[in-house]
Amino acid sequence: LQLQANLARLLDLNPDDSQIRTLSRKAIKAGMRYYAETFVLGRWSPSEIRSHVRVENETEVFAAVKRGGVVLTLPHSGNWDLAGAWAAQEFGSLCTVAERLRPEGVYRKFLALRQKVGMDLMPIRSEAGVYEFLRANLRDGKVIALMGDRDVAKSGMSNLYCGHKGSFPIGSALLAIDTGAPLFACATYFDGKQLVIRFSAQIPIENVGVTGRDRLREAQKVTGTVLTHFEEFLRAHPESWHQLQPIWPDLNVRFASAS
Repeated sequence: LQLQANLARLLDLNPDDSQIRTLSRKAIKAGMRYYAETFVLGRWSPSEIRSHVRVENETEVFAAVKRGGVVLTLPHSGNWDLAGAWAAQEFGSLCTVAERLRPEGVYRKFLALRQKVGMDLMPIRSEAGVYEFLRANLRDGKVIALMGDRDVAKSGMSNLYCGHKGSFPIGSALLAIDTGAPLFACATYFDGKQLVIRFSAQIPIENVGVTGRDRLREAQKVTGTVLTHFEEFLRAHPESWHQLQPIWPDLNVRFASAS
């Protein structure tokens, strides 16, 4: 039900529209495919990973990676772990953070899998250290990739997404503002047996190096641009968006049902 509500808002349709039911079934299948593929990733060779991935609009990103550190941000669509394995292989590095999952066994499987395919990561936690870890790796010329469509750490800022307010993470924007590294949005979707990774053009940042409130205002503005790219990506391929969690405070199906 939450997935259907999210899809309806993305596409500006009534949740009872027959298209939403059809799309939600496809999106659930995409989510199951994500798990099925992810847990065999560690057994795939570099050539197998490469054969499962196709990229679009990648020229600017590859050029930026050759010059130094790059920040990528993406929504929960397609298979971000396969995309990460491909990026670690093709770009030579990929640093990210990991959401702490329950049960613990599943969480540890994800950590081990991501490390095996070349990702350098740190668990999301309340104490300091995560941002410093990412910034240090970025300054060392590595590629940073962060999910950007759900405020897992509860430290985001208000922004419009599909015309409605929610709290969204600003870490990707802050990294680019603080370091001057180029920032790109990207998204993945399934096309037959392949995963397609599509990159945006570089996200413009007007005020690199600003501090204080100006830094937060710039981060909020940059994040708004990122979310606009997400909307374009996902509206083109909604069947790959398996976002089963509430991301808008006024669209929490579980809360509405309980009340």
